[in-house]
Amino acid sequence: MSASEEREALAARIRAAISATDVREMRMFGGVGFMVNDALAIAAEHGGSALVRTDPALREDRLRRGAIPAVMSTGRVMGDAWLRLPAALLADDAELADWVAVGIHAGDRLREQGE
Repeated sequence: MSASEEREALAARIRAAISATDVREMRMFGGVGFMVNDALAIAAEHGGSALVRTDPALREDRLRRGAIPAVMSTGRVMGDAWLRLPAALLADDAELADWVAVGIHAGDRLREQGE
């Protein structure tokens, strides 16, 4: 399976895992981003990896679960609210659904804080 096919397969699995009603898909950064209530929650990337928004206060816990810091193509870390999820971490549908919930919850917290 090509990297693009893996990205599209992951995007299909994310669609199935999102139960929120206000979801919009956007092509971005070479991937498929899922905006929930106008905040990017998660994005399917080439090769079946994902970019997910997280609550910065829970970042260390998420890193212990196998996420890695999200880095831009320039090598700069994106910030404490963004993590990359290797494809192997998303092989299980229940695990994927949990990471989707992480992204949605982080976006909800931003709105609550007025950011």
